[in-house]
Amino acid sequence: MRHLVFFACLLGLLAAGPLRAQSGAADTLRPAARPAAAGPLAAFDAERRRFDQRGLAALGSWAAGNLLVSGVATGQTDGSAHYFHQMNIGWGAINLALAASGYAAARRAARAPTAGPTGRAGAVRGQLRTENIYLFNAGLDVAYVATGLFLLEKSHNPAADNPNRWRGYGQSLLLQGGFLLLFDGAQYAAHHRHGQALYPLLSRVRLGPGAVAVVLPLR
Repeated sequence: MRHLVFFACLLGLLAAGPLRAQSGAADTLRPAARPAAAGPLAAFDAERRRFDQRGLAALGSWAAGNLLVSGVATGQTDGSAHYFHQMNIGWGAINLALAASGYAAARRAARAPTAGPTGRAGAVRGQLRTENIYLFNAGLDVAYVATGLFLLEKSHNPAADNPNRWRGYGQSLLLQGGFLLLFDGAQYAAHHRHGQALYPLLSRVRLGPGAVAVVLPLR
């Protein structure tokens, strides 16, 4: 029982960050207002939602795989492997809930009636909010990996209580944190490339040896 309480507390502390950050990402899928008529900004906003939906589908698939594989393996293993799969189940449940709620929010936003134009400024704010959320998540992912390394190191301490537990939890954190770091990095890169269309002036900045140039079109 003491081990289960420890597991629940550890998972709750580690999940507090992604719950806040990923719920913020879902908010970007529900803009307060979207262009009333089809146009470049409306198409841009729709494409941004498609990026997020594809990402949430990937996160949900990863979470479901964790629940399936570790759900079976946790009852068939012992030692550090048992704790590894135990932690994976907790992460899978949280990630699946986040992915499902975010995907549902995206579908509702796509079906909701438009509420008037937001303009380029609103689109830029939404784009920056999305990029910043994924950057924040990536920072949390690095913290998960660092915590996993700490737990692995702790498992080598001869005085550690139940080193198998520390080793299994540490290995799980390395796996989950590593995946989420790749996921958030890929999502940020995709959104950042997509967002360049909103910054025509910045897209014309050219860097050279000891110089910065701005390329302006003649027509």
